[in-house]
Amino acid sequence: MSETQHDEEDLELETWDKLPLGLMDNLAESEKYRVDVYRPIYSMHKWWARRPGSTFRILGLAALTDSNTTKDDILRMNTMETKYEGKYLESLKEDVSGKTILDPFAGGGTTLFELNRLGAQTVGYELNPVAWWINKKNIDQVDVDSLKQARDALLSSVREDIGELYTTTDPKTGQKCEILYAFQTQVLPCLTCDEEVQLMKSRTLVRKGKTHSAFVCCPNRECDDRIIELDQEIPDELDCPCCGTVFDPSDGNTTRAKYTCSNGHKHDIKETLDRLDAKPEFEYYALQYSAPGGDRRIKSFDEEDERKAERARELLEERFDELPIPTQKIPSGDKTSRLTARNYEQYHEVFSDRHLLTYGTLFREAQKFDDENLGEFLITGISNALKRGSLLIRWDYTNNKGSSVFPRQSYIPRAQPVEGNPLNTDGNIVAVENFLDNVVEAKDYCNRPFEKLKEDGDVNKYFIQDESVKESRRKALKCKTSERLDLDDESVDFVITDPPYYDNVQYSELSGYFYSWLHHVLGDEYEEFEPEHVPSAREIVANSRTGKDEDFFIESLTNVFKESHRVLKDDGELMFTYHHNENEAWGVILQALVESGFTITGAYPVQSEMPSSMTISSLENAEYDIVIFANKESVSEETTLDQLRQDLFFELQDMIEEERERHQELSTADLGVILRGKCMFYYSKHYPEVYSDGERVGVNDALETVDDVIEQILEGSANLPASIDTISESYAAFVKRGAEEHDDLNKHLMAKNLNVSDLEDEELIAGGRDEKRPVSAEERVNFIEQKLNGMSPGEADNLLDIDKIHYLHHLFVTDQSTSEYLKEWKTEDLEDLADFMADVTGDDRFEKVMELNLGQF
Repeated sequence: MSETQHDEEDLELETWDKLPLGLMDNLAESEKYRVDVYRPIYSMHKWWARRPGSTFRILGLAALTDSNTTKDDILRMNTMETKYEGKYLESLKEDVSGKTILDPFAGGGTTLFELNRLGAQTVGYELNPVAWWINKKNIDQVDVDSLKQARDALLSSVREDIGELYTTTDPKTGQKCEILYAFQTQVLPCLTCDEEVQLMKSRTLVRKGKTHSAFVCCPNRECDDRIIELDQEIPDELDCPCCGTVFDPSDGNTTRAKYTCSNGHKHDIKETLDRLDAKPEFEYYALQYSAPGGDRRIKSFDEEDERKAERARELLEERFDELPIPTQKIPSGDKTSRLTARNYEQYHEVFSDRHLLTYGTLFREAQKFDDENLGEFLITGISNALKRGSLLIRWDYTNNKGSSVFPRQSYIPRAQPVEGNPLNTDGNIVAVENFLDNVVEAKDYCNRPFEKLKEDGDVNKYFIQDESVKESRRKALKCKTSERLDLDDESVDFVITDPPYYDNVQYSELSGYFYSWLHHVLGDEYEEFEPEHVPSAREIVANSRTGKDEDFFIESLTNVFKESHRVLKDDGELMFTYHHNENEAWGVILQALVESGFTITGAYPVQSEMPSSMTISSLENAEYDIVIFANKESVSEETTLDQLRQDLFFELQDMIEEERERHQELSTADLGVILRGKCMFYYSKHYPEVYSDGERVGVNDALETVDDVIEQILEGSANLPASIDTISESYAAFVKRGAEEHDDLNKHLMAKNLNVSDLEDEELIAGGRDEKRPVSAEERVNFIEQKLNGMSPGEADNLLDIDKIHYLHHLFVTDQSTSEYLKEWKTEDLEDLADFMADVTGDDRFEKVMELNLGQF
């Protein structure tokens, strides 16, 4: 339907009504897998947990277009041509230059960039200097041709200066070759026999591929040629052809915490370092290089290679005082604790000497450019390259490359790091040239923005005519807390943001890795980089180590929302994404909202971080964001929780029908999220005048009431007595619904302040992310018996209610006596759970076992 086909007089759509939810998810999923391809601007510098730019472009379109605009006007799929159509692929025809957008938590810059593209004026606040810098350079304009010339000049100068330090000799041809990676290993003495031990988790360097050989390293340090090349898959046992040592290439002598010498003595790495009062020390043992003909080969680290490493150490010592080397002390913190536990004290200690020399020289040369703006863009690219260059990089022997410093949102000390060649011309992921190319592509994207869309099996590129990013639209960008805004009352039209998450990542600690260099590079020119460390006192997180508890988080977040409320126009709107899988965290942010004077008007689930990221797959985080909408409307009429519950029962039926009609692809779990947001509107508009038994009702009680009503209406709950434990109730409801995807299950569990791992720990669910299924009673027998066997008399309370039901069922179907357990466990509420399980499984034995009385035995 085109925008001229709907009756403008009949349409008066709210912002959330304009969201093409299913299509938004498709766009976000593509973007998060290859952000460098879909939105090059977000590859200019590392930042954590960026939300998809496509999501915020659509939020911006929904906010800035008039109330007659529909979700199909914004984006639709032409099913006849299998092509996308809509305002998403056009520059805005409306003049929005008078609209001002505030982002009080600018982070990686998604809001400010996407809204600038659309033509709005932007105001951003960001406490973290690294994130502030990213936002600044995202919008700063530059001549791209001049930037390319500056890139080439920088690389040429530094390669001429120290490029020789990254060369080696090919043992087969005697030709000089470019080093790609240098393999290192931590060296420790055995505390028992004093043997010097090279810590190696694995002897494998490269696995066999279709086009390349496998390479392994002989464990015998006296071997004349430790590198073994294999034209076959690596066997479980191998004889070194040089020295005859027999070994398992996959079996190393170290784990993350322990190491073992050749005599079998086992020691703790941290304990050894502490007893020696020493920092980790490393030595080189192998190189990957670009051989004549272009092959990537592995060789032993020889005397010539050692001379070049020593020359790098000498040059670093000579130039140390003139280079911007990160000598700051590593601060104590949650994220840095693993570094300090290994006795790292200063940031420069997590870099090799050759890397300190190389990155220091690159930064120094970038500082010399007469055009400061050009130099700053080069500095940004070099800073981003640091994520591939330090002693925190591990070798990926399957994909034949080094990892990132931050595969997880943490620092991980490595016993077997690899040192990439930042100056290489091979084009691998370590090359600074690649990171500078990312900067060039990012700024070219600013001048000629495009959208890439998957259509009918192809990825098509659409340049958005008459759209670009302009510095003139940046009204303000402040590096300071947003708990106090330097803005007039009612001066912004929309607040669009992505606030910090409860008990989430300590960005000040992680970004310190980059800041430690940028402080020395930018500190003389920018006051934002004058402090030695990233300011963290007002960082809004819950962090027990720094004394920031839930009260601090709520108070600080409330301060920001209050200021946002003050500067927002009366007819303005707040919209933000939130990403958390615990109901407690939702209660915290909703409390901050309502205490700030906002009324919640809606909530919608959208695709969040890349599904395959380690953050999600390893930590069971929710893979979706909730977009929350709020405005300044307030009723404050007194009502009761019972009245609220009754009103919701009446309203929910219509809400469900409306939402299913509007978004036909919604799952039940997604619908529940939407309904929760809409129900909270009724609570927040009366806040704080909501009472129960004469007492004011808090956010958590309101959430519990809302969730109970929603689950009953959607028939997604078990509707069991209150005494049944939450895990058992959630499992029973899951059995009723049947198998479902991980995300849908997690959304249901979130309403009970649970997540998938809670049920997995109790062996109540099984299956992969595509389909989680309930585990049956018989499958759980061994698990339950282990619980029973580990109990002392009177510890039956440690059993879940569903454990009791499942075990009684097992005894019944195997013709064993249930009397002992019935005598102890049987209650009316447990009978209700058994009846429910009989109903939803069709297995009346759940019910029959509870009907037995003790006189029958």
